[in-house]
Amino acid sequence: MKENHDLIGKIIIAAAIIIAGYLVAQAITGAGYVISSHLSHLGELIRDGFLQIGSVP
Repeated sequence: MKENHDLIGKIIIAAAIIIAGYLVAQAITGAGYVISSHLSHLGELIRDGFLQIGSVP
């Protein structure tokens, strides 16, 4: 009976690790999209002349 409990516990831990890995991967992907979006917006500001790097206001 103890072997069954050990096996069930290990299966639950393995499932929790897989779920945690999936959640971390989704968070990293979401952060990448946000960073990409902000860099794109920054590029548009520089291109349109609304943001000038190195100039004194």
